[in-house]
Amino acid sequence: MPQMAPMFWTFLMVLFTGAFLLFMVKLYFYLSTPLSQTSKKQMKELKNQWSW
Repeated sequence: MPQMAPMFWTFLMVLFTGAFLLFMVKLYFYLSTPLSQTSKKQMKELKNQWSW
């Protein structure tokens, strides 16, 4: 059935794009969690100073 081919490739691209976005979101939250913990530690150490 050749009419199934465009739907198949569209489904494949949607699946790939969804997996890529999920991977990027997981990577973002995985990297932002240790950074927020270190910044909280720095805020405790530097009480009356700017964090940067």
